[in-house]
Amino acid sequence: MFELKPMLSALWRNKVSALLIALQLALTLAIVSNATVIVKDRLANMARPTGMDVDNIIAVTFMPVPNDYDMAGAVRADLDMMRSMPGVVDASVTNQIPVSGSGSASSFYLEPNAQIGDIDGNYYETDPHFINALGLNLIAGRNFREDEMHVVGANENFDGSVIIVTQQFADTAFPEGDALGKFLYYGNKSTPMEIIGIVERHLGAWPSWSLAGNVVFHPLLVAGNHKRYLVRTQPGHRDTIFKQLEDKLAERDPQRVIHLETLAENLASTYVSDNIMVKVLSLVMTLLTFIVALGIVGLTIFWINQRAKQIGVRRALGATRANISRYFLVENSIIAATGLILGTAAALIINRLMVSEFSQPALSLSMLAVCAVILLTVSLTAALMPAMRAANISPAMATRSV
Repeated sequence: MFELKPMLSALWRNKVSALLIALQLALTLAIVSNATVIVKDRLANMARPTGMDVDNIIAVTFMPVPNDYDMAGAVRADLDMMRSMPGVVDASVTNQIPVSGSGSASSFYLEPNAQIGDIDGNYYETDPHFINALGLNLIAGRNFREDEMHVVGANENFDGSVIIVTQQFADTAFPEGDALGKFLYYGNKSTPMEIIGIVERHLGAWPSWSLAGNVVFHPLLVAGNHKRYLVRTQPGHRDTIFKQLEDKLAERDPQRVIHLETLAENLASTYVSDNIMVKVLSLVMTLLTFIVALGIVGLTIFWINQRAKQIGVRRALGATRANISRYFLVENSIIAATGLILGTAAALIINRLMVSEFSQPALSLSMLAVCAVILLTVSLTAALMPAMRAANISPAMATRSV
């Protein structure tokens, strides 16, 4: 019952339908394996730790109405007021909101007046309260001091002397380690900026950026036409503080437009496209697998109906139900194996193109093998019910069907 010659002979007589199923499996494996890599990569990105107490942080943006607005004085008064509110852990001023998809980046160099060898980083202008306000973990060095804070006008140039960086940025700039106490420079400047502290992580403004996590902090307040605050609350107090904050800020100074949002909302909004991609690709993979299974079921039933007489003859000659079922399962395995071999080659070719043209993650052989095993299992499961149906054909029924 396990001789390959009759099986191969039967498949050759039905080569068109068998080839179509094999090609369908090949295409499904190529698509599913590459889609799985993309889904896995997106899920890993969304699961990355931000380094911040995202669930308990409120972001405030305000824009003053008067042209001669005292921005520095307003910031000091606002921060004092917010830090005194019950349920508030700390508050800090910043030039941009983390994980919002909007921010600023710059190039840093290891030598003054350098033009090559830049290290790109997302940068923040903030104050000594930012570590506590964001819930960051300072793993080396120290925080900014109040005397290191500088206030400049919107059009004034400023050369800072101290910075704090993330561990990822430190490792990128100084792969040999020990970045603390080292100096960095802006490309066209000769003023050194000493790394006085290193925080464990901060995902930055753009979680989808290839360099997300390369972040630099400056102790600086630029008195521009708008400003942002980050307010960290005690767990469970965020929504209550959120309702109070706008009223209190407006009451303290009504000459401005105020907008509030939570950092959790920003993070969810930033990952909307990733979530959509994961859902769409998951649906596509499910539909393709279902269609393959449906095709195998239909083809197996068709072949069983065609071979009812032969099945009856084999039963009459002593073949058991298990023998008949195994015959169709082995036959299906040959088709599936052919399709999966073709699909493996197609998957690797497609992935190579995706890696080179779209910077997608590479498909590992282990992931490809897992996808192939899953599709092989689906194929055999889909053929199982028709095979069991074939095993129930009796010699008498086969004879009457002639």
